[in-house]
Amino acid sequence: MKAVALVLLLAGVALAQRPDSVAVVNKLVEVHPLFKQIQDYVINTITDARLSSSEKIYDFHKDVILTKSTFLGTSIKQEQDLLIQVNGQPAHIDNQCLSFIRQSAEVNMNLAGVSYTNCLTQAGDSLLSTVQQFYAQLDVDERKYVGVGLFDEFRGENVFYDPRHIIERLENRVFRMNEYPTHIGSELLDTVAGFGNLLDSIRMTYVSCMTMGEQMLKSSLQMAQLQLEVVCNGLYVPTPEPIAPPTPAPEKVPEPEAEPVQTDPPAVE
Repeated sequence: MKAVALVLLLAGVALAQRPDSVAVVNKLVEVHPLFKQIQDYVINTITDARLSSSEKIYDFHKDVILTKSTFLGTSIKQEQDLLIQVNGQPAHIDNQCLSFIRQSAEVNMNLAGVSYTNCLTQAGDSLLSTVQQFYAQLDVDERKYVGVGLFDEFRGENVFYDPRHIIERLENRVFRMNEYPTHIGSELLDTVAGFGNLLDSIRMTYVSCMTMGEQMLKSSLQMAQLQLEVVCNGLYVPTPEPIAPPTPAPEKVPEPEAEPVQTDPPAVE
């Protein structure tokens, strides 16, 4: 107990001896909770931006998958239409010539597959670089707004020689941190919006790439159809129109039965 009392007594003497140096510690104690509060706000805001970007990346993948599915369905339908013509030829048409048409269709479908894969991998590469730049930008923003601590304000200073200057630096740090929440939200919204615009641009480039590949396939299959008619002397095979499934008649809702009307019994005279 005597030792503790002596330490407290000496601490009291030291505090009284250099109040400005002690004020530096008091300022740290004052600033520290505020720093955490603003740091939490900045990190949470950036986390929300990352979550928003995750949703945009999900939508991007969904759109690309839908686009790829649509183009694949169209390409398969075009090949199917040609093969119906080839396989439906009468027996007197040269089978070897028909075999060449089938081979031509197969080769062009495979080439279209290469084209479609290139479109997808190019979109994937663009997505990767865009996401990396976006997250790197968020990481830079986090350090820019709050840094990694308060102790850098002591760099080049002396707590005994000029403590008031350290206090001024800490106060300026607090002032700057108080200003951050007023504009970080709008800045991050702009960043996320820009990220979304980049994803839209990648998606449109992918659609254009797939469209070009599909058009080349279509031209090749049309040429094979022409060769079937001109070179192989093939005949046009009419194809039945697809029959739409019957539309079920709407169910009739039974009308509620009318309740019997209650009549008063005749009066007895």
